[in-house]
Amino acid sequence: MVSLTKIVDGRPAINDGLLKEEVVRCPRCAQTYRFGYSENEWYKVSAWLGKAEMALRESHQSDKHEQDTVQLSWRTGINRYSRTG
Repeated sequence: MVSLTKIVDGRPAINDGLLKEEVVRCPRCAQTYRFGYSENEWYKVSAWLGKAEMALRESHQSDKHEQDTVQLSWRTGINRYSRTG
């Protein structure tokens, strides 16, 4: 499990209960977020941090940037080849 929670007054706006964490800054403003992750996600942290940065960029462009959390998703089953005919 992973979460991306806005940091307000030096503390996460919502307690996600996850013990592992990194601090992530929005690449377009000064807002910081707590990237929390569970023990079984440790091996994917660098990939998740890339997803978090992309999600923050998208969030910054919309009204969702004011929410306490930013949705993170891991897309699976992407078919790289399209078959026609």
